[in-house]
Parts: sequence; structure tokens; C-alpha cells
Amino acid sequence: MKKLLLLDADVIIDLHTLDLFDRIIKGYEIHVTKTVLSEASYFKRDGARTKIAISDRVTIIENVAVEHLQTVRDEAKEARLGIDPGELEAIACLIQNDEELIFCTCDQAAIKLLAFMNLEARAVSIEKTIRTTGYHKKNLYPRHWEKTFTEYIREGKALRILFKKLT
Repeated sequence: MKKLLLLDADVIIDLHTLDLFDRIIKGYEIHVTKTVLSEASYFKRDGARTKIAISDRVTIIENVAVEHLQTVRDEAKEARLGIDPGELEAIACLIQNDEELIFCTCDQAAIKLLAFMNLEARAVSIEKTIRTTGYHKKNLYPRHWEKTFTEYIREGKALRILFKKLT
């Protein structure tokens, strides 16, 4: 059985830009939230704007519980991090979902928030994800690197120590 991967909009756009989305689809069962699907509507390559049409190739998560969305909002506020709607919904989905979904993102605030919420074990960098499919070229962006991801996780853990209310 393929691993379940929950993608962020930036990841979908970047994978299309780098022509790597098909490689990911072959290696993983891809899930996206409704918000992420609407955010990842097009990508640019060589100055041309191309529509992204993946709704028939991924599992779309239609409903995320309001209480889980509020939990993520509260945690982001406590961590003093600004979080976009797509990442907010995806992280809420991790809380809600019993399945072994792994969230792939390159968004700095989202990665820090995952560590702040002690969810870093359910997240992965683009580089690590793409490497598991046998791709080893060096054309990834710095925000995709495992090294960058690990640094943001470390910073999120520091925020947890600084701001987390202990009850």
C-alpha cells in the first residue's frame, strides 16, 4: 500500500513547476484539502501560466471539523505565527484524521507550527519525499531542502519552549 501524503499548495505548484508531480503521484497516495486545491490553481514555467488540474488524480478532503480548525488557529496565535488558510486546514486535518497522513509542506510558519504542536513526526520535507521516489537531481529550491525543514522544526520546538502554556 502506498503512503498517504497530504500536500500543501506551494508543494503542488513547485512540483508542477519542476515537472515532478507525476513522480510523486506514482510513489504516494496524494490527499489535498479543498482549500489547498483552490489555492494551487496554476503554475508558471518559462513565463507561461499553466492551469493545474489534479482533482481527478488526488483524494480531496472535503470536511475538516470546525473545532480542529479553531485548535490550529489558537495554537498559531499562541506561537505567534501567521498561518495561511490552506496550511491551517491541512494541519487541522492531521489532528482530525486517524489515518497515517504525512503533511508535506515548505511553508516556514507551517513547519514551525507543526513542531510547536508536537506534530513534526507527521510532516516531511519535499526533498525527503522526492528522494524516496528515486529522484536525486540538484534542481530543488532551498525551501525544499531537508536541511531547511529541519531548521524550521528546531525553531518551532524553541517556540514551544518559549510560549507553550503548561497546564
